[in-house]
Amino acid sequence: MALLGGMVAAPVFCFAVAKLVRSIPALAIPCFWTSLVLLGLFLLELLLVSTRGVIAARELVGAPFFLAHAFLTFALAPALACALLLGRRSFARYWFLAAVVCWFVGAGAVFYQYAVAETLYGVDGSGGPYVAPF
Repeated sequence: MALLGGMVAAPVFCFAVAKLVRSIPALAIPCFWTSLVLLGLFLLELLLVSTRGVIAARELVGAPFFLAHAFLTFALAPALACALLLGRRSFARYWFLAAVVCWFVGAGAVFYQYAVAETLYGVDGSGGPYVAPF
């Protein structure tokens, strides 16, 4: 359902960012820098998970790991859209292509989210090393 919803949400969001938000510098500049911070945090999480593993990352960060992971995962596609469409050298003219890229990145992020959740909590929420929800 999320993948189908993303097929509508990604173009609508990218169009709004390219045509509306971009025209308001007081809004566009903070959105651009916030998106870069979110993308950087997501990359740090990916680096941590890929080098240490999901369980070790959860042990290192503690209980807030899953909440931070879920937030960063679901913020990834909109943050990427803002980074692509709001910067000085933006792809605002090609907002529809940015929407396609963001949809694919968002779809991958959803599968990544499921993989992390299942590793921590098991498929049914009771088979992993931790007890759901956190």
